[in-house]
Amino acid sequence: MHRNNITLKELSKKLGLAISTISKALNDSHEISDATKKRIKQVAKQYNYQPNKMARNLKLGKTNTISVVIPSIQNYFFSQVLIGIESIIAPSAYNIIISITSESLQKEAQVFTTLSSSVVDGFIVAVAEETQTTQKFHHFKAALTNNKPIIMFDRVLKSIPCDKVVVNDFESVFNATKHLITKGKNTIALVSTINNLSVGKSRTKGYYKAINTTFHKPIIVTAPKNKIKKTVKKLLSNKTVDAIIAIDEEASLASLKIAKKRNLQIPKQLSIIGYASKTMAKNLCPKLTTINQHGFTIGQDCALLLLDRLKHNDKPMVKKIINATLNIRETCL
Repeated sequence: MHRNNITLKELSKKLGLAISTISKALNDSHEISDATKKRIKQVAKQYNYQPNKMARNLKLGKTNTISVVIPSIQNYFFSQVLIGIESIIAPSAYNIIISITSESLQKEAQVFTTLSSSVVDGFIVAVAEETQTTQKFHHFKAALTNNKPIIMFDRVLKSIPCDKVVVNDFESVFNATKHLITKGKNTIALVSTINNLSVGKSRTKGYYKAINTTFHKPIIVTAPKNKIKKTVKKLLSNKTVDAIIAIDEEASLASLKIAKKRNLQIPKQLSIIGYASKTMAKNLCPKLTTINQHGFTIGQDCALLLLDRLKHNDKPMVKKIINATLNIRETCL
């Protein structure tokens, strides 16, 4: 039994041939005779020679690896995006490196700085919350300068010239709010833990637009994730509130939980529209009406855009918009 890590240099010694000759033969170069190719391949197989693909790719200026950078792996939306990306990348010649930023600018910048230097060919990223709040984008600009294409999704930055895949957040919350209005709801509140993010701001604008088409007064409550339950509890002490648009998963679950604790009849006394995975929404009691962002489709589109960008880096930038859908369940019939 031969060890499986024989080097090209060692193979050269055993064959008595130049490294360049062996390399050309293994790559089926026309410069090498068929007889020599056959001999070299037989010995290479005998000694389980495995070419160093990474070194070869680096020599060619590519690694056939892409980086997916997301704020969290626990969020269902991001996990669905990852599955969508993997469904496209797996059959291709590329590999994936996944990095979690935990909403940290420092971690995000470190990932981009480290991986931009000949480790990956391009990036798919949802921007960290701290990056958006501080407005520090140097790591993105440096990667683009280093000819590393970036595809941003969901949380995107207008000032960074790259391909983007987004959900129609404004329109989706506008339509959801209008749906509540048509159901006769008079005091509709918006609940959020993501008011610092671009998606949160877009969703809030959609709510404002819908409310401003009526005589209803806007009610917006925001809080960090660790304080959202207390905030919703205070909101629901106002017994005139008869509907909630919760624009993220934490706000959605907190709204439903506090409403049930207060023994409110849902949806008769309080209707709720929120964000949560299909599996979670269907298993809550009552079943939660949700806005579906179609994360799997977003992931597929991101992967396809990046693969195309890696082939044609001079093409005009693309912004693809995914239409969210309202899935009606028991909390808003």
